[in-house]
Amino acid sequence: MAQTNVSFEMNEKLRDQMEEICDELGMDLEDAFKLFAKKMVNEQQIPFEVTVNDIPNDDADEKIIRFVKISAVIAAVAAAVSLVIHLFRKLR
Repeated sequence: MAQTNVSFEMNEKLRDQMEEICDELGMDLEDAFKLFAKKMVNEQQIPFEVTVNDIPNDDADEKIIRFVKISAVIAAVAAAVSLVIHLFRKLR
């Protein structure tokens, strides 16, 4: 399979912390990002809950913040719809 190069910037302290965890797990950053990419593709979504608190303050990218807020609204609407459906079925 053809390989491609992916390059992006991230906070140095965050990278160092991630690298330390990866070392403890016996992998490198490249392995971790490949694992994340494969999991995301398999699940067709971010494979974990993301909140505004997960965004590093010094890297606060408006697109990411907007995505997290939209995701939270979607989750709240889905929960409300689920509750309404549940209540509707109980009333039948």
